[in-house]
Amino acid sequence: MNEKVLLIGNDINNSTSDYSWQNLLKDLIDYARLSKKTSLDNKPFPLLYEEIFLDSARAYNTKEDRLKRYIAAKARRLKPNKIHELVLNSGINNILTTNYDLAFEKVTQKDVRNVLNKGVIKESSNSLFRVNYTNGMNIWHIHGCLADPRSIMLGYEHYGRYLQIMRNYVVSGTKTTYKKKSFSPIPTRLFGDQITHESWVDFFFTHDIEIFGLNLDFVEMHLWWLLTYRARAMVTGKINITNSIRYYYPAKLRNLSKHKLELFKANGVQTIGVRMTGDDRIGYYERVIKRIKGTP
Repeated sequence: MNEKVLLIGNDINNSTSDYSWQNLLKDLIDYARLSKKTSLDNKPFPLLYEEIFLDSARAYNTKEDRLKRYIAAKARRLKPNKIHELVLNSGINNILTTNYDLAFEKVTQKDVRNVLNKGVIKESSNSLFRVNYTNGMNIWHIHGCLADPRSIMLGYEHYGRYLQIMRNYVVSGTKTTYKKKSFSPIPTRLFGDQITHESWVDFFFTHDIEIFGLNLDFVEMHLWWLLTYRARAMVTGKINITNSIRYYYPAKLRNLSKHKLELFKANGVQTIGVRMTGDDRIGYYERVIKRIKGTP
């Protein structure tokens, strides 16, 4: 049986926080002095962020670092809840999260001001290797971490750059990209049993991935590319892949999510509907974690 890894999104914060992603966007627009110009309606977030940055840069010469530092400061207010604690007590040692905040780290550390990226490659703007250690757990902040605001992934340009370095890492290898170490393509390392799990991407080919709290919108092009590459490798027999990927969602949203569930199936991802009563996210995520652990 393969070891498990969790991939967790921002919705676990919505279980208790009174500060939503929508609140943050409105605050960012106000901070960029664009409240009279910018509408949130029907805009994918990475493109909306580009609009905010570009309009503010043109009008006020706003530097992107200022916007990232502002978002990092807002994310610091997020506190851990029961679900963060259950995750860290699940017995699963590698947690992948798209969240910038340090809520997981706060469960075990009273002072997170000195949280450091322990990745084998020291990245500034990317997060292919970014990992924080806390109480024997590895917290992989795959979209960046507020401890280094430069790393926070927001705009379409950020997503495009990330996809480029991910594809190179998986398909071509890194060659001379990094001074400290080079990595052969994933198929080569899998064939030679040389996967060292120094990047979170490695787990997608070796461990069972359990995904929850993550909407996985189609703007998450890097994650959908990773799923598609893996599925193609399985169909063509290019790589011998034995791990599973499972995506958990509220069962009551099955009809609304039909289009996405069909795409997951095509990409070899198992989808599991779990009961959610009303808007009780805590109860829902408790059931998801029990399902993952195989406990009644």
